[in-house]
Amino acid sequence: MRNILTILLFLCSCISIGSAQWFNDPFRFPEENTILGGVGITTIGDTTYTTFTIAPEFSFGKVGVGLNLQFLMNNENDFKLRKDEYEGGAGVFRAIRYIRIGQKYEDYFFLFGALDRATLGNGFLVWNYNNSTNYDKRRLGLAADVDLGQFGFESVVGSMTSSTIQGYTAYVRPFRFVGADYYLLKHLRIHTTYARDNSAPDGDSKTSVSAFGLGADIRIIDLPLLKSHLYADYGKLEDLGDGQAGAVNLIFPEFYGLFGLAATFERRFINEQFIPNYFGPLYELERRIGALDSLRNAPKTAGYFGQLVGHVTDRIRLIGNYTYLTDVQGGGAVHLEASAPKLVPGFELRAYYDKIRIESLDDLRTLDARSVATADIGYQLNSFLLLTSSYRWYWVETEPNVFKPQERIEPRLSFRYRF
Repeated sequence: MRNILTILLFLCSCISIGSAQWFNDPFRFPEENTILGGVGITTIGDTTYTTFTIAPEFSFGKVGVGLNLQFLMNNENDFKLRKDEYEGGAGVFRAIRYIRIGQKYEDYFFLFGALDRATLGNGFLVWNYNNSTNYDKRRLGLAADVDLGQFGFESVVGSMTSSTIQGYTAYVRPFRFVGADYYLLKHLRIHTTYARDNSAPDGDSKTSVSAFGLGADIRIIDLPLLKSHLYADYGKLEDLGDGQAGAVNLIFPEFYGLFGLAATFERRFINEQFIPNYFGPLYELERRIGALDSLRNAPKTAGYFGQLVGHVTDRIRLIGNYTYLTDVQGGGAVHLEASAPKLVPGFELRAYYDKIRIESLDDLRTLDARSVATADIGYQLNSFLLLTSSYRWYWVETEPNVFKPQERIEPRLSFRYRF
């Protein structure tokens, strides 16, 4: 506890410089209205399917809607409809990719559908949580945030139809309305987080896993070319261990239109039976393959978290982060993401990659049951025709508590109209 108190005291001793609009995500590409539908071939394992897809997206001001309805007809079994996507998970409602109002870190944010990077607070307990790592059993989750200035809240529900994680963060800016002479204090935020999985597998039974946290963050630099904030977090898993972290974040939002860059470095101090970011990007897989055993056996350690986010000439957006716990076998985790809708005329590229329990650099180059990956490449043939190929590596439950990786390849010709 001494470490986090020291960090909090340091936060309150910093000096703020200048004033400008604060950007939490300066690298997001603008959304478009698109009508998309097509036909293609999908290969899953050794089986091929003829695939029909309808995937429109609409964005009107703060409101966005995205759908993805697919029908896979088995080419080797009289074009019989593949039902795996509609059994378990969200069923036919999996076609709802998202219904959104606002964006994360805006004053009001609501998202219903697939959650791919849900985060509470600074992410020490719930970070980049993904409720759809099993693509066949995609779920409908909920994220809702409200920022009223002096106080606000964030929330995450992994599934609206089955029992999985729920998390809530409440925060206050106690000095929001003090005078200009206390500019630094105006941006001090104190928050508390509670997260719970009511049905975590525990051997042949289920149990609950609860966690709570306390943290603070503060803006220290807010200039047009440089922004920075510091944060500190404490987390505790009920009846288990706890941990602490302190971090600095730097953002260069725009350098004459050439590039933007954001960097985060976090130092962690971890006691026994605690894992930071426990409800993370592959939690829905981890909870089924021994997450509780790993947690109960977790040793006292320290670690680091580093992240780089950037864009190059507004044509390519990159995200990369790495987590490392010292003296822990398989204590590494990585997330990589690239998006380039306008990198080369006519071509579109996008890729995501998550992997946990990394032991060596060789692990980064292999796909296995600890990995989830997606890659999409598209070429605009003319104003209305789009040729795409998608690759997915995810996991499936072949029998109770037995999981294996699943490879899925989808070339497709689509009609696309943007407006």
